[in-house]
Amino acid sequence: MKLSTLALRFLRIGATGFGGPMALIGLMEQHLVDRHKEVSQEDLTEGIAIGQILPGPVAVDCAAHIGYRLRGVLGAIVSSAALTFPPFLLMLIVTPLYLHHGRVPEVAAFFAGVGPAVVAVIVAAAWRLSSRFVTDLASVLIAAAACAGVILQHHPILIILEAGLVGLLLKGGERWSGPKWEWAKKR
Repeated sequence: MKLSTLALRFLRIGATGFGGPMALIGLMEQHLVDRHKEVSQEDLTEGIAIGQILPGPVAVDCAAHIGYRLRGVLGAIVSSAALTFPPFLLMLIVTPLYLHHGRVPEVAAFFAGVGPAVVAVIVAAAWRLSSRFVTDLASVLIAAAACAGVILQHHPILIILEAGLVGLLLKGGERWSGPKWEWAKKR
């Protein structure tokens, strides 16, 4: 893939990805894995895992990983910069407008309407990702343990360790071949 194509792909994702890291990762999957087939599901999954472990924004770490896989160090720099440029530019424009007009009832109503839409985008991305990765009883239990950690407001590092411990307990050193869930196969 050319660097210009890589930049355009991540510029588009950065410009249309509202809702945080899960929404951005969902768009990466949609554009790079499903539509253009330029990235394997394994590389995306590895990028998500690396992004969860490293400090900083998960989506940017994942984009850097994908860029590195496709074009080396320069690809990592280009993909990260292209992903973050549209939100940066938007904030340069929106922040002064919000500070000046933020108390206007119509503007406040607009931002109140954006919140539920962002939640819907995050839920849709989470559903799409979960249908690929939560495929057996062990992965359901791991996901449940991670959700419990989030609800209990554990630190993200503790949640990762808890989920890893549940995975270690359930899967041990061998591959677990429990029953596959039918809804995951239909995807």
